[in-house]
Amino acid sequence: MDVRGTVVVVTGASSGIGAGTAIAFARRGATVVLVARRLERLEELADRIERGGGRALALRCDVGDAAQLDRLPGIVEEALGPVDVIVNSAGVPGGGPFLDLSHERVEEVVRINLLSVLHATRAFVPGMRRRGRGHVVNVASIAARFAAPGTALYSATKHAVVAFSEALNYDTEPEGVLVTSVNPGFVDTEGFPQDHLPSRLVLPPTRVPEAIVKVVRDGIAPEYTVPRWVAPLQVFRVVTPPLYRWGMRRVRGRARPAPPAS
Repeated sequence: MDVRGTVVVVTGASSGIGAGTAIAFARRGATVVLVARRLERLEELADRIERGGGRALALRCDVGDAAQLDRLPGIVEEALGPVDVIVNSAGVPGGGPFLDLSHERVEEVVRINLLSVLHATRAFVPGMRRRGRGHVVNVASIAARFAAPGTALYSATKHAVVAFSEALNYDTEPEGVLVTSVNPGFVDTEGFPQDHLPSRLVLPPTRVPEAIVKVVRDGIAPEYTVPRWVAPLQVFRVVTPPLYRWGMRRVRGRARPAPPAS
């Protein structure tokens, strides 16, 4: 897809990967729709994009509310026309060891990390199918492919996003609509600080947004891992599961105690 002239909706656009993705698409001539709860931040980002010569529209929307997501395509189409791409980037951390989490926290993480992806996709894909063109990009995580100690809830939601993206892509690809999960490694953002990791393991802030643009431009589906060298390690996990699980137990034994869930 030539992204110039397209309309791209980005959820979670008030910070982190979402904000970077909006900027990356705008620089290539797309009109970006910035979606999140923090309207003031969205308006600041929209102003920054427009001062740089791009086009942006800020829309406040709680992605945890399915009714608000259902209304979003109509609002965008009335203002800018049909949507070509939606990037589901909104996400929250898992909150700590699973048994320390409250029921309310579990439901919040599932609602934002998984259900918002399902509801947003359900809202936008019908229009894409009618037009025979579109791309849904769901930001997952390498935690979706490598279940690590201390990430039970977060990994579960991201595993589900990857499975959903692949399965739906089989259904929509023949109609011209691609669905892709992008699985980033460690990225230092406001919601996901990586101060405890060596800097060599942390991706530069622009790496994932650039990968998302590449996925849309090159029509890559149903999955893309960043950095690319991580992807072949999935073969190790599948072919030698006892060795992989031994390694994970070693990691667990050396890991520092996780902080209490917030």
